[in-house]
Amino acid sequence: MFDNLFGRFGKDVNVNQADLFNIADQASTMDLKNEEQVRALIQSVGAMVGRKVDKSVEDQLTKMIINGEVPTDMNELLKMMM
Repeated sequence: MFDNLFGRFGKDVNVNQADLFNIADQASTMDLKNEEQVRALIQSVGAMVGRKVDKSVEDQLTKMIINGEVPTDMNELLKMMM
C-alpha cells in the first residue's frame, strides 16, 4: 500500500520517501488537537514538497485535523492536498 501511495504522491512532487516517513513518524506522536503543532506539521509538509501552503488552505486543514474530519482513505486525502 505505501509503495503505491508513494508512487502516486512522489511522481507529482520531488519527495524523498525517507523524508515522507520521517514526517509521518513525527505526526504519529503529535497532539493533533494542538493548533500550533498541527500548523507546524502542515508547514513541514509544504516545505518538504516545495510548495507554499496558502493561509486559507492551512486554516481549513488545521480545522479539519483538530476536529478529526480528515479522511481515512489515503486516496481522498491525497486529492485534498494536491
